[in-house]
Amino acid sequence: MKKVKLVALMALSGLVFSCSSDDGATTSGELTGRWFYKEYQVSGETIPYDDHEACGKDYIQFNTDGTGASVDIWDCVPDVASFTYTRSGNNITVTSDGLSDTARIIELSATTLKVKVSYDFDDDGDDESVVEVYTKS
Repeated sequence: MKKVKLVALMALSGLVFSCSSDDGATTSGELTGRWFYKEYQVSGETIPYDDHEACGKDYIQFNTDGTGASVDIWDCVPDVASFTYTRSGNNITVTSDGLSDTARIIELSATTLKVKVSYDFDDDGDDESVVEVYTKS
């Protein structure tokens, strides 16, 4: 199940930031760079991301200029979807192909990125609250 919906997409324009908000978000780290899909947390379950290829891992790239890409390795060939992003507080809005999605950063460290988004994860017609977990390694 491939949901490159995130916020594929989050990013913070090359800034290093540190803050804590009322909703428990802990963010101290740089968002720019390459973030590899690790797992999803949905309805109390942790679901490992299982769509990596032996020849490469899928990832999201955030650049310092507000651009980025969601890269899906398919049969060892990268399928790249470009996007732009903006950040306001712990919210990141990603725009691709004229559509925008917003995610909330709930954790950002040197090695881990967690964002909270809402979409129909299980294709049942109802949106779920999903925490998408990424890692730098």
